This record gives sequence, structure tokens and C-alpha cells, in this order.
Amino acid sequence: MTNAELARCITELADLMALDGGDAHRVGHYRKAATAIRRFHHSLAEMIEAGADLTRVRGIGKGLAELLRDLVHDGSSPRLDDFRARIPGELVALMRLDGVGATRARTLRDAGIDTLAKLEAALANRATRRISGFGPGVESRLRRSLAARAELAGKSLLLSADRAVEQVLASFSSTGLKVELAGELRRRTEIVATADLVVGTTPARLRDHVVRHFGAIVADKPGDGPVVVLTMDGVTLRLVAAPPELLGPVAHHLTGPPAYLDALAARARTAGLRLTPTGIAGFDGVTGMYGALGLPRIPPELREDGVTIARAEAGLPRLVTCGDITGDLHMHTTWSDGAATPRRMVEAASALGYRYIAITDHSPSMAVVAGLDAAALRTQAAEIARVQEDFPEIRILKGCEVDILPDGSLDLDDEALAELDLVLVSVHSVLDMSEVRMTDRIVRAMENSQVHILCHPTGRKLGRRGPCAVDLPAVLRAARELNVAVEVNGNPRRLDLDHRSLWLCGELGVSVVVSSDAHSVARLDNMRYGVDQARRGWLEDSQIVNTGALADVLGWIGRRRG
Repeated sequence: MTNAELARCITELADLMALDGGDAHRVGHYRKAATAIRRFHHSLAEMIEAGADLTRVRGIGKGLAELLRDLVHDGSSPRLDDFRARIPGELVALMRLDGVGATRARTLRDAGIDTLAKLEAALANRATRRISGFGPGVESRLRRSLAARAELAGKSLLLSADRAVEQVLASFSSTGLKVELAGELRRRTEIVATADLVVGTTPARLRDHVVRHFGAIVADKPGDGPVVVLTMDGVTLRLVAAPPELLGPVAHHLTGPPAYLDALAARARTAGLRLTPTGIAGFDGVTGMYGALGLPRIPPELREDGVTIARAEAGLPRLVTCGDITGDLHMHTTWSDGAATPRRMVEAASALGYRYIAITDHSPSMAVVAGLDAAALRTQAAEIARVQEDFPEIRILKGCEVDILPDGSLDLDDEALAELDLVLVSVHSVLDMSEVRMTDRIVRAMENSQVHILCHPTGRKLGRRGPCAVDLPAVLRAARELNVAVEVNGNPRRLDLDHRSLWLCGELGVSVVVSSDAHSVARLDNMRYGVDQARRGWLEDSQIVNTGALADVLGWIGRRRG
């Protein structure tokens, strides 16, 4: 089992224990352990097989080590199986809705609402209002959470799809066959219904390969139809065979989306040509097809509909790439809820070639983690200074992700903020405000002259909750006037701002920061997902703060504070 799979089991156990009324301290310990396991940089399964003592790993005690050994050796554990037998899985799903938790889940169960379907029905007829603690605000939050959950139902986050496809690509690495990504995966959409791949081979050879490496096939149409596989992580893979010489055009066709292909087909008809799933007759490959239509080759991330084509006629931007990113301005360490020390994060960032980073742990009001007050920030700054001496090649900025309180004030006073090199602000609580109040709250926070970056501006979490009610154009206009940058957060569960909002940033001239929001060394890789979003938003490197040289970034920070 992978660390991620082990962490999911421990999280499930913590949820089941909470629903069973277990000790809150013990439940919290298991949740923290699950987070540590997910972020741990070595395979725990390999360590177990090698006979390593897991109790030497931070957060893992004797009981948890035994549980992990059971999971690795047997695929489950007696303790987990016992809880699963006694507590319905639907109740766990209820508990995981935004705004529910164990206590409210038990309250719903006691009221006869123990499934998502029953909850939806109770919300529809307002029966939940007869339950103590379930007023209009909670109802609204539950509806948003159910809608976000439905959006992800039967689908996968982009990160999960990427991981599944990496395994497929690895299986083909020794075959000599060429494979092209297609569909939503190639367009880098936040949520993927099916992860599409086109393989340069025959249908029979493709089918044999899939059966040999991945076992059961979910759907296998006779003839040239796709082969569909459902992974253990719930990712739907769709593999299509194509002649090697047609690999590019077929992948282009399957990348779509339909509205975009329809617009291309209409343009072809106007030119007396015919667009087919294998391209345009007489013109080689995808580049030749676009040339025949009088267009530059349009990157997959931009392909949406006819508007894309109209924009492309006026010229395409030089989209930002991961190679353009020169530093990461949002990450967390063991000082708050991160898994690695500042030294370890700096070491990893230096290995990535970054010229600067900012350590930005949470402020005190972040209720679910231990945040830093002014005194703790000063102590952390002393540690950062010591680390800086050992890494002269990378500048370490002292920062903090500061909570925006409900009235728009900040969680730290101006004196504490002035001691920092960089101030990030975020909304983490009271997300169910009216649009007017939330907009005023965020704008007021940005008006503080110490603030540099507004993080994950809409507060969405894919599959868990939708964006909060906020007048985003008004927030973006205020950010432009105040010279505050807005973040595209690379956490695959957030990817906030979305690509349409980022396009608006480009139109309005709002500065953007692409961040990893990494809570571990491994998740520094979140940066590539933030870059994906920026590309989908038509952004060039010149519109992104952290593509600049260190001197440029420091100059921008100084201008904000005047």
C-alpha cells in the first residue's frame, strides 16, 4: 500500500472513532498521524517489509505501528474492520460534508437522517430546521457542500488522474509504443471524468496489454472501441488504439471539447475543407491542420469553444511554464501544520532551482492548527536566519499566512506584520457571509498597507465546498488599485482562482502569484498545478510576480509598503 492509501485508512478509522463517540484527543492524534503519513517522504510499506521500527517516525506510536503493519500485510486490520461492520459508510459520507462533522452527523442519525439521499430530501422539505443546530445558515452550507460533492461524483481530481496515468505510462515504457494524453487530462481541467490515452498500436494488442498489467476491464467494446479501466483509487481510464501515424490527430480529436471541435469544423467548412477525427485530408498532423485553417496551433489548455478560436486569431500569448517560476511564496512548515522543518523545505526548494521562497505559516486564529503569534514569529525568524546562512544561493523571506477576521481586520497587528518580509491574507472561517459582507471583508483586509498577497480568494475546495459568495470582479479591481497580488493556489483540492477568474486578472491588469501552498516537501510539486491553471487563464510570465528575479520581487514588495 502507498502512503496515501495508508493515510486514507487511518483517516477513515479516525472518522469512525469520532462517529462512535471516541475520545476526541485520540481521534485528533489519528488525524494528525494520517496527515504525517500522507506527507512522509519514504514508503512506510517498504519500511515495514524491511522490519523497520515505525515508532521512530514522528506521530506513530506502538498501537498505530501495529495497525499499519496489519494494513500492509493483510490489506486491512481487525480494529478497522470492526468499526466498518458497526458504522455505516453513508454516515461517514455525511460526516465529511462541509459543516457537519461527527457531532452533527450523530444528531442527523438520531433524527433518522443517515444517508446523503435522506439529507437532500430533508433539505428540500426543510425538515432539517426542526433539528436543533440546523438553521438557515447551516442548511445553505450543506446545500453547497452537497453540490460540490455531486460535481466530483464518479470523477477524479486532476492529481489523482495524473497518478493513475503515471502507472499506465510506466507499463508502456518498455514496449516501444507511443502514448499521447487526451481529453480533460490534456486540457488540465480541475476535475477529470475520464483520463484518456491514445496508444499507437492495434486494438487487440492494446487489450492484451491492459489485461496483463491492470486485470479486469470495466468496458471493452468489440472492434476498435476504447478499453476502459477503473483503478483502485476510483480513476476511470479510457485507452484508445490508433495507427502510430495518426496518433497526434486522434489525440487532438479526443482532447476536444465538443464545442471547440464544432467551431474548428465550421471554420474548415468555410475554407472548403472537412475536419475529421483523423485531421484534414492532405495536411499532415495537427500543426498542418491548424495551418490549413489559418490558425496557430492552440495549446490544449486554451481549447474551450469558438471564443478560443476568435481570440487565437488576434494572436496567442506566450503562456507561462514551470520553467518560468523563480520562487515559491506560500508554504508551511512544522511551525504550524507542515510536515517538514524550514531547513528541509529550503533544501528542497534550492534543489528545484528556486532563487527565493517565503516561509508562510499560519497566524493564531486558524483554529484547526497551531498558528504563530508575534512572539512565535520572531522566534521562527531567528531560525530562518540560521538556515539562511547555510543556503546563500536562495533568499528566504519571512512571511505569514494571516487570517482575515470576519470584520475585515487581520489576525496580527500592524507592528507584527511590519517585521515580516511578506504578508499573505486568507479567509479560512465564516465562509457563509452574504456577498456584500464577504466582498467588503476581503477589500478591507487588502487595504492594509502591510498586505501583499490575497490567497485562494474564493475559498473553494473541490468536492467539498463551492466558492464563497463574493463579488470577485470588485475584489480584483480593488487588488489592482491597491497593488495587491492575487493567488492561484496550486493545491489540487483548491486550484483557486479558477481559469476564468485568472483570465479576468489578465484583462484587468491584476498581478498574480502562483503558489504551491505546500505543507510538505513532496507537495512543492503543487506548483505545476498552479501553472496549469495560469496557462488555462491565458497568463504570460510577465503577469506573474514570482517569475521575476529576486530584485524584481523585492522591489514589488517595497512598492506595496510605500
